[in-house]
Amino acid sequence: EIDGLGFVNVSLKPQYISSLLRDLLVNGVRAPPIPRKLRVVVDFSSPNIAKEMHVGHLRSTIIGETLCRLLEFAGHDVLRLNHIGDWGTQFGMLIAHLQNKHPDYSSTADQFTLSDLQSLYKESKVHFDEDPEFKKQALSSVVKLQGNDPEAKKIWLDICEASRKEYQKIYSRLGVKIMDRGELFYQPLMPLVGKDLVAKVLQVWLYKKFMQM
Repeated sequence: EIDGLGFVNVSLKPQYISSLLRDLLVNGVRAPPIPRKLRVVVDFSSPNIAKEMHVGHLRSTIIGETLCRLLEFAGHDVLRLNHIGDWGTQFGMLIAHLQNKHPDYSSTADQFTLSDLQSLYKESKVHFDEDPEFKKQALSSVVKLQGNDPEAKKIWLDICEASRKEYQKIYSRLGVKIMDRGELFYQPLMPLVGKDLVAKVLQVWLYKKFMQM
């Protein structure tokens, strides 16, 4: 029934509720039948390297884990992916700032917490926006990182490792199982994706031309 405020009220007969409870007690919780087993990708959590998780990440983590458990219980093949922000200009900023402020970072990385890295990142962002010389240095660090410069790569790996350790503490406490797939993972695949897109666009264009003949 619909009440005066517009709410929809549903009433269940006691006999129906008791029959459901009796079935649960006798047969346990059973997954609904599925027409066919599917490969399901669930992308959730997705924190950014060198930054602490906030409530948005936690919300995504809990919702994603819940969906994964339900889908797995139903019998589907679930791929749990954590699309981590681990690439981009911000790492050039942080690497340059660490080299300037903590030139021995590579040998003392284990002394820096994720909170420390986040504070350093905020400092680097201010420098990047206000200091043209630092901006040049940061962009140069991005190029070095992309070119696999040993020092830049080592700092980046240390930053990623420190971040993942902190994220894993939260995942372990929540019982979350998830596989990292950072932005860098997709970099080698981009040329193939580009070629595939061009081919598909060309196919559509040729098809339209053919239909106009």
